Amino acid sequence: MLFTLALFAQTPDFAPAADAFLGCLRATVQMGMTTRMEPEAFRQGFAQSCREEEARFREAAIATAMQQGRSREEAVAEVDGNIANGRRVFAADQESYIRTGRVPR
Repeated sequence: MLFTLALFAQTPDFAPAADAFLGCLRATVQMGMTTRMEPEAFRQGFAQSCREEEARFREAAIATAMQQGRSREEAVAEVDGNIANGRRVFAADQESYIRTGRVPR
């Protein structure tokens, strides 16, 4: 998911930026579970959450992908796709919890 680039050489900012972004996403999902927020309302708020952390991660991840040989266009597409997929997975975890009462993974 968001750590796809972690298996390869990284820029120095990559790991701290990824950790901060994932930590923010996790905390937001936990809040949505704890408050038992309706999934649609959660998704709307979640889409606006962690934007500063996301921007730092995106910048570091694009730089890392380019360092690994991708063009800027390829790097942007890969990173933006990873971020979108990651957000979908986190939102689905919150929804699953609300529906089943079981904590995902």
